[in-house]
Formats: sequence, structure tokens, C-alpha cells
Amino acid sequence: MLYFLFDKKNIVFVPEGEKCKTFFWLQFLYKKFLQNKLDRKSIVLSLGGGVIGDLVGFAASTYMRGIRYIQIPTTLLAMVDASIGGKTAVDITEGKNLIGSFYQPVLIVIDLDFLKTLPYNEIRNAFGEIIKYSIINKEVFELLQNVEKQKIYSFPFPINKFTQRLIYLCVKTKLKVVQQDEKETKGIREILNLGHTIAHAIETSTKYQLYSHGEAVILGLVAECYLAKKMGVLNEQDYTKINMLIEKYLHIEDINKKILKINARNIAKFVKFDKKTLQQKVYRFALPTKIGNVKVIEDIKYNLIVESVKFLQQWLAKKTSNKY
Repeated sequence: MLYFLFDKKNIVFVPEGEKCKTFFWLQFLYKKFLQNKLDRKSIVLSLGGGVIGDLVGFAASTYMRGIRYIQIPTTLLAMVDASIGGKTAVDITEGKNLIGSFYQPVLIVIDLDFLKTLPYNEIRNAFGEIIKYSIINKEVFELLQNVEKQKIYSFPFPINKFTQRLIYLCVKTKLKVVQQDEKETKGIREILNLGHTIAHAIETSTKYQLYSHGEAVILGLVAECYLAKKMGVLNEQDYTKINMLIEKYLHIEDINKKILKINARNIAKFVKFDKKTLQQKVYRFALPTKIGNVKVIEDIKYNLIVESVKFLQQWLAKKTSNKY
């Protein structure tokens, strides 16, 4: 939902989900801005999840070369990740978030009462990013590892000292990284792409129809942690601990199994359009070297990427058969 501050009559709705991050809906917003006579002194308020924030942020960053906007994230995923850091974007056929900008909101308002309204699938959707932060920040990992799942991951989402601390630590982790490398020019902010290179390939290859972003990130984490272990940058002990944490919060029975029918190369080929890839030849991944540390690794062989996707498919097939 898009809301024009100071004028309660002007509320603009766009479709939910990734399907609204297109040039069609971007142009739709530009026209609404013009119809409502927004100028460089105007403020646009983005109320919704991460997709809305991406779209509204990009529209605000490009309309009249930039007008102010405020983020009010209403989903757990947007609170812990998407609303923080100033990345805005729309998607194109070749890949996700390839057209975008770095543009900071003037204010981010996180109201945990919104979490009481979330459907179950939105809670599950957030845990891809949360587990990513647990690999980057050992403090988050230990919180997830040592607390009973029901105290953090239940429906309706509980607002308690554990969840408050979890959200705080995720936000703190991202802010610390972004402050060091706001526009991703120093190679520091790229560690936040952990799990996302293969996740975006999965989303693009399935046309954003089979998996939520959080589900894709969890699948991406499975594949990329295997890739890190295969390359010898992640030891067996930490790999096992990460896998156990993923399984703890994954809910395998809810994962769409159609990925098992897609040729691994048809997924891996979209990695060439990842923003970290250089000239569509040099494959770069943010990979864990241990729990609490992630590095960008360059010159990864394409066949290893394909093998990692195949491993993900085999892993999911095995876990599914064990489940049933």
C-alpha cells in the first residue's frame, strides 16, 4: 500500500508480491505522483512489506530526481531486512533487482504490533533472512540455536523478549554492515547477499511463482553452504550446525517440490545475471567461512554452481522422503 502523507484521501494500492515490481507499476506510481501534484518537498509513505518498499523507494528515488519517502514495514521480513539499507529496485525478465538504486528513506518506523496481523506464511517467509543473519552474526545464531522454536517461530507471531531481541539483533547486524559500505562499492555489503545468488536464480527461473523470497533464500542457503563446504572454505562442523538450524526452522512439508523437476542448469544459468558477477564470466558468491563470518569468494567454477543446485534438489528430495 502506498500512502501520500498529509492527505488521507490519496491512498494507492498495488498488487501484493513480486509481480508489482515491474516498470508497469513503476509508471503507475509516477502517474499517481503527478496527478497528486507531488513535488520535491513532498513525502511519500510506503506501508507494506519488502516488495512495496523496493518499488516505492525506487519510484521516490527517480521521480523528479528524488523526493523524500518513509518506510513503515509491516512484515517480519521487511522489519529485519528489506526496509533497512536503502536498496530499491524493480525486476526484469533476466533477473531480480537488476534495475534499482541506493536511496535512503528519511525515516524507518518499525511497529511490532503489525506482526500480530501476519498470516503464517509471512512468518515462515522471514526466516530465510533471519537465518542468513544468524550465519553472519554468531549472537543471532546462538539465540536461534538455544531458544525453543515455539518461543520465536509460532502463529500468531509472539511479541516477547526473545522476538524483540531477535529483530533488534538482525537490524543491528545489517546497519553495521551498511554503515561501512552503503553503496556496495567496498565489497563489505556484499556479504548480505549470502544465500541470495542461488535464491534469485531460483526465483527468476520459476518466474517468481513457486517460492516466496524467504523460501528461496532458505533454499539458497542450503545450496551455498554446501558450495562453501565443497570449496573448503567452511569446515564440516560449522556446516553441520548451520544445516541443523536451517532444518529446525524450515518446515520442509511446506516447500514446493516442483524445483525437483527443473534441470539444475536451467536454474544455475541465471547466476550469470547476478549483480556480483563480472562481465557474466567471473562468478562471485558471499559464502560463510565459519559461523559469524562471511566473505565474498571469486572465480567460482560454473560446474560447482550446478553441482550445488543439484545437491539442493537431492537434499530436498531426501528430507521430503524422510518426512513422509
